[in-house]
Amino acid sequence: MKNTNKKVNKVVYAVLTILLGTFGINKFYAGKVKAGILSILFCWTLIPTILSIAEFITVLTEKADKEGQIPVNSERRASVLFGTSLVIFVLFVIACIIPWESLFTNLEVFTDFNNWLGKIKIGDYAIFSNLIGAPVAVDEVYGSSTGVINTIGSWSMTDMAIFLFIITAVIAIVSNIKFNDFVATATNGIKKVLPVAITAMLISIVLVIMVTTGVNVTITNWIASWAKGFNVATVTLASMVGSVLTADFYYFASSIGQVFSATVTNADYHGVVALIMQSIYNLMMVIAPTSVGLVIGLYYLDIPYGNWFKYIWKVLLSVFVVVIIATIIVFALV
Repeated sequence: MKNTNKKVNKVVYAVLTILLGTFGINKFYAGKVKAGILSILFCWTLIPTILSIAEFITVLTEKADKEGQIPVNSERRASVLFGTSLVIFVLFVIACIIPWESLFTNLEVFTDFNNWLGKIKIGDYAIFSNLIGAPVAVDEVYGSSTGVINTIGSWSMTDMAIFLFIITAVIAIVSNIKFNDFVATATNGIKKVLPVAITAMLISIVLVIMVTTGVNVTITNWIASWAKGFNVATVTLASMVGSVLTADFYYFASSIGQVFSATVTNADYHGVVALIMQSIYNLMMVIAPTSVGLVIGLYYLDIPYGNWFKYIWKVLLSVFVVVIIATIIVFALV
């Protein structure tokens, strides 16, 4: 049985955290081997570095005992690390869904990063290509693409779902949850969600039928006709309505995107349109009753939709205002 009352020297732990926390040396010192190994594995992402800075500040504000020691496990420290991790995750999600390379000319850092991932090898063994699939690469001559790891800025809901599963597994490892318990929890969750999954499937079928009949395109054309050329208000409203009617980004982009391509003839504004479409789509998927992910989440957490709407609408309104301001700024810079 592990000693939950284990203590470490405050000064030593603080120094190791700020200087070598990126590589998890402070975790090894505290006896948290798994957390230390994960820090080493993900040190290249700089996430351990950010968490170490947050933990260092927290450790400095903790009171040590007469021997200058502090507990290895601290509820306050854990809360700070959780909050920091949540902020990092939200920023990461935003970074993954906004089409940066479409918005800014000659910005290819994410494509270059994807290419770098594909070249990482141990000897002759391509790690990413053989374990989780090669990064997406586009043929410059034929325009065809290969690979499964999308470039940051073009992630889909499927990509985010896979990422969430991986993060969940990592949290389970750090929290010392046994593999059998993790599998059992995941299995029970699947059984609980199965009824609503069937409902979600029916919703998707109806929405696909709506897309194939062109109802969403007709409505988008009508809204877009209110203004000539590019207009932030009409594109935003059309994106909101199209998101609710389609609720799947692939169909949303392929159908509504064609309307915007025809109405917004100035190619310089296409990146701004893409920013509006992706931002509004993801916002609507957190509130629209046609959002499959939302339906499943509310059912699993046993939260009535009405209660969720009352809780979230102010937050989404604030984010919506931020998106509009950001869009106007980007539009002014184009």
